[in-house]
Amino acid sequence: MRVVPILIALLITACAKDVHVRYPAAPDDPTGTLVLLLSKPASGVSVAINGLLVVEDAHTQRVVISGAPVGTEEVVMTANGSDKAMRIWVGTEHATTVPLGVPDSSGGFLKTLFGTVVSIVAYSLLR
Repeated sequence: MRVVPILIALLITACAKDVHVRYPAAPDDPTGTLVLLLSKPASGVSVAINGLLVVEDAHTQRVVISGAPVGTEEVVMTANGSDKAMRIWVGTEHATTVPLGVPDSSGGFLKTLFGTVVSIVAYSLLR
């Protein structure tokens, strides 16, 4: 019976949470809000705007960056071990929302392991 509360606690802490950060813009600079909406929760989410890291190694499905500089900005995002670089227009009147697909997190290792095993078996059969 003590296992149930522990499992519930683990599930709650493992859930992806929205990440809210503020870009360090000068007070007199025009700013806007950038929302990166991932298709599913991802691990290892990091975001940089114009080379400045604003999110590092988060587990999330939604990143909200307030105070982002206005105009066309260079945004680089990593999630589940892959990265995307894009140019995004950020305005002042409304939040700029960018929906993004992310790869599965567990498939890469299993594919590599399977490929290695198949190569070893094929090599053994040919020798």
